[in-house]
Amino acid sequence: MTTGVKAVDQLIEKFGILSSPGQDKFQRLTYLFGGDKRADSLPFCMYQKVMGAPVSRRFTIHHFYLPHKNCKLASFMFNEKGELIEQVYFTKLSRMVNVCRKLQRLLLEEKGLSEKASQGMLQQNRQQKDREWAQTEQLAA
Repeated sequence: MTTGVKAVDQLIEKFGILSSPGQDKFQRLTYLFGGDKRADSLPFCMYQKVMGAPVSRRFTIHHFYLPHKNCKLASFMFNEKGELIEQVYFTKLSRMVNVCRKLQRLLLEEKGLSEKASQGMLQQNRQQKDREWAQTEQLAA
C-alpha cells in the first residue's frame, strides 16, 4: 500500500509496522492498563479512556512520527479485541490526513490478520485435542 507521500512510504518500507511493544524513529507501540500513569502523555481523549477504565483493561497505543520534521503524525488506540476506539491526527493538511487514514487502514488490516491467525491457532488446538480425545476413547474401548 502506498500512502501518497514518498517520505512516509520509505519509512514504512524501512521500519515496517510494529506488532509488539517497541519503538523506532517512525513509530512507538505501547500497552497501557486502566489507570496507568503513563497515560499523562496521551491526547486528552485517550487519557480519559485509560484513566476511566478498570485496571483489568488493556489498551494498545500506536504512535506515528515524521522524524524528518521532528513531529507527531497520528496516534491510534485499540482495545483488547483489536478494535480501534480512538484516533488522533496531528495535522490539518488534507494530504497528510489522507496518509493518516491509510496508516489507520493498514493497522486495522494488520489487527484483522493477527486476530484471524490467533483464531486459526485456537481452532487448530481444538482440533488437535479432539483427535487426542478420540484416540483415548478408541484405546479405552
